[in-house]
Amino acid sequence: MPAKLTRALWIAALAALVVVPVVLMASRAGGTSVVGMLSVGLGLLALSLLIVVVVVPSRVRSLTRAFGVEKVLGLHRWLGTLAIVLVVLHLSVAIASHPQLLNPFEATSAAKAGWTSVAALLLVGLVAVRGRRPGARYEIWARLHVLLAAAALVLAGLHVFWLGNLVTDPVMRLVLSALALALLGVLAHRWVWRPLFSRQGAYVVYGVRRESPTVSTLVLAPVHLRRGGLRFAPGQFVWLRLKRAVVGTEEHPFTIASSARVTGRLELTVRDQGDFSGLLSTLRTGSKVWLDGPHGSFTDEAAPDAAGLVLLAGGVGITPMMSMLRTLADSGDTRTHRLVLAERGTEPLFADELTALARRLDLRVTRTEGRRIDAELLAEILPPEPGAHRELDYFVCGSPSVLAGSLAALEQLGVPDARIHTEQFGWTGAIPVAATEDAVPSQRHGSRHGRRSARM
Repeated sequence: MPAKLTRALWIAALAALVVVPVVLMASRAGGTSVVGMLSVGLGLLALSLLIVVVVVPSRVRSLTRAFGVEKVLGLHRWLGTLAIVLVVLHLSVAIASHPQLLNPFEATSAAKAGWTSVAALLLVGLVAVRGRRPGARYEIWARLHVLLAAAALVLAGLHVFWLGNLVTDPVMRLVLSALALALLGVLAHRWVWRPLFSRQGAYVVYGVRRESPTVSTLVLAPVHLRRGGLRFAPGQFVWLRLKRAVVGTEEHPFTIASSARVTGRLELTVRDQGDFSGLLSTLRTGSKVWLDGPHGSFTDEAAPDAAGLVLLAGGVGITPMMSMLRTLADSGDTRTHRLVLAERGTEPLFADELTALARRLDLRVTRTEGRRIDAELLAEILPPEPGAHRELDYFVCGSPSVLAGSLAALEQLGVPDARIHTEQFGWTGAIPVAATEDAVPSQRHGSRHGRRSARM
């Protein structure tokens, strides 16, 4: 299905989840006071938004593929903030019409559930803000965030059920049941089916290859060979876990580095930093791992009409580029491509293979050797013909400083936004949009980000 059509369908579906329940409620609220309708409407709108907020980041592949990870996470944060605002407004209107609600200890069970839900939701917002600070432990933040959000949603559901003013109406009861089933279906697929029963993501370690003293490539083969393993687009990523369990096990995202044209094998190139990534390089042949994916829209399939690709990579940000280049070579691509590497001078990754790929492709490799990626550097490697650089597609992957400099350079050169695709390594929030001399590279850990204007 075309990406534009997929995006349109998802936008329509998410909008319907939010709007339809409120419209039906308003159409069936005959005889209800204006204040009462406002209170119920705000509460129902907030509840519908909370359901969307939970569904959006639940690794629905068609959603992340259509919009990109950064856009999905941005929508999750924005709608979550809006839901909190609506809940506060709902509470304010309810207290204005029923002042006795100010004492939650003497309120009904429905009111107590509502108060507790509001408290849990406010804590979700607080945890979200504090957890995005540099140095925050991702695993602790993520689990606390999920638990508080689950508590807020369950308590909100109990609040609506115990109030009874919506569930007694047969139409609204059907609508609320449909919302609950849709939510449970998505959550069951995300938290139960994939972690425990999906056979597609079961892999065995075929070997571990050292690329440098601090970087290793994990070579995996699918346990169920008849299924052929995961089908992915070059540049996508997977979540990896070492145990098959719903809770109590860590999982982290890693880019697929192998060619999408090679079946029966999948490679993940990882820098050994942190307990989890360091453990991967010590896995023995035959060890089992479980993958959830593929995810993301940082893929050269987003550039089918490009005259060529310009790949700007910082450090281990070369991994999605290697997947693209290996796939292009296996496909017999004849276009001219350019690879710019901002890397540590003592750690030239994939040097021998890039030399071999340059013989199979029309590939021009530039190593910055400490030089900053800026407009002057790019002007040296781009085609000299006027306007030719506007026909190329640009993929940028690396730390915030690499993205900041690259985006500023591409803007100076007048490259259209639609031609630029980015992915940031590091759990540090939004992608920087301006070059800064003192930008600090982030750690390759936690979440993954994409183009500020076109990807999630």
